[in-house]
Amino acid sequence: MAPLQKADDLAERNHEDVWNFAIGSNLHPKKLKGRANLTIKELQPGKLKNWRLAFNLRGISWLEPSMAGVEPAPGDEVHGLLLRMSQCEFRKLVLSEGENHAYRQVEVEVETYQGQKQKALAFSALDSRKMKEDRPPTLRYLELIRTGARLSGLDPDYIHRLDSLPHFEKGPLTKLISHLLFDMMMFFGGIGVPQISTRLFRALRWIDGSLLPGVLKWLMNVSLLTPTLTLAAILCLRHQIRPRS
Repeated sequence: MAPLQKADDLAERNHEDVWNFAIGSNLHPKKLKGRANLTIKELQPGKLKNWRLAFNLRGISWLEPSMAGVEPAPGDEVHGLLLRMSQCEFRKLVLSEGENHAYRQVEVEVETYQGQKQKALAFSALDSRKMKEDRPPTLRYLELIRTGARLSGLDPDYIHRLDSLPHFEKGPLTKLISHLLFDMMMFFGGIGVPQISTRLFRALRWIDGSLLPGVLKWLMNVSLLTPTLTLAAILCLRHQIRPRS
């Protein structure tokens, strides 16, 4: 496996820009912008050989059961988008991806669609968060990846692979909660404070993965989500309210 790398480690070695290889929801330009209000200097599609797209990062079982990362896989390949950004912008990206509580950064060599090689950092699930087997992601999350892949001009055969992936089906109430929470996440990311959302999801994940009785988990989720969803609903109204001319 490629050596573990962090943004600060790379900064010590190289004071120039950082290349990140996006393979998940960050393929979608709206999500990438909203995640941490990132400024991308350059982007180009590419493929990473002998690695695969994995959905083995443990999430929240009832909300987002799994998230994407890369895993070594001889003979396979994962396509994505090379993103060049400053050290400062990359630190913002890491902050928005769970503050190093979810992913580690692995150094990989990506081949662009023009045949050039470029070293980059990709996100891979931490061993402490890694599930033994992949678990299908939600349709919401999977559609972000599929749409992002199309908008990024990724290889049609790879997009076909994405289209064939199974997804986790959520109920109507969970879909509403998901919509409000992730809309709120985009809001806080867009104003430069993604850690508010990442810490909320960390708390929800802790409750979900704890050994507490089911009733107590339910009460804790209600206590946490009631004020959060109220705020999220208020923020969501900003899309509905238009100033009068």
